[in-house]
Amino acid sequence: MFQTLFGGVLAIAAIYYLLKMLGVSNYWRGIISGLLPVSAYMGWSIIHWPGGDVLSMHMAVYMATATVLTLVGGRKSGERKALHWGPKLIMGFFLLLFAIDGSLLLISGQGIPEPIAKWLLPPAKKSVTPAHTAFSGVVPHGEEAAKTISQHRASTEKQNRLGWQVQTYGLEKITLGKEGMITVAVRDAEGKPLTKARAALAVIRPGATQPEQMLDLVETDPGDYRAPLNVLQPGVAVVVVRLQRDKDKFELERQIELKKH
Repeated sequence: MFQTLFGGVLAIAAIYYLLKMLGVSNYWRGIISGLLPVSAYMGWSIIHWPGGDVLSMHMAVYMATATVLTLVGGRKSGERKALHWGPKLIMGFFLLLFAIDGSLLLISGQGIPEPIAKWLLPPAKKSVTPAHTAFSGVVPHGEEAAKTISQHRASTEKQNRLGWQVQTYGLEKITLGKEGMITVAVRDAEGKPLTKARAALAVIRPGATQPEQMLDLVETDPGDYRAPLNVLQPGVAVVVVRLQRDKDKFELERQIELKKH
């Protein structure tokens, strides 16, 4: 998303100054340089819906960039008169909006930096882990949400009755940008290896509508299912392991946090 956001800003600036070189008036330079990236991103969003908040943020930043360029570019060449306070106020507002939007976007995806989180949000009792501040996803309400909660409880109870013992190995060793082997060890209620199950792993970012990765796990030893995992983007992610044998299903979630070194 940062690529489309800042890439669009650079594209607007490039189009604006290209039109200036071609002798296009300042008014139309602003209109065209803003309209082209906005239209392109709107078309892309129809195919790959990023979410209303992300779309509105892109539109605000794109139009703000075109507006600022038009205000600055409207001055005559060689004019030394100080810019009126009105345009300065507008440009300052858009720059502040851009900084706030970017900060909120960063926090929603990766959370508040750990030193700041420890200072602002002390950990819960009997825990040394800082509070989780990344966006945890949309929480639905209403009749359908109540049905979903009821189904989740029923599924949890069914998993408990199965008595499967599921352990994950390798997630704590995952390094950003490097492939690591993930092992899921499954034992039945009697402690025996659970064989011939279908196993899959999904990496989901908090608040995302689609998984970042979907992997099929292969049974390499009785009850042990493995797959290589390579996470390229930093931040908080939830790893979901899904197991199925015959009509029995089991789901396990683990949270990981990857940082740039």
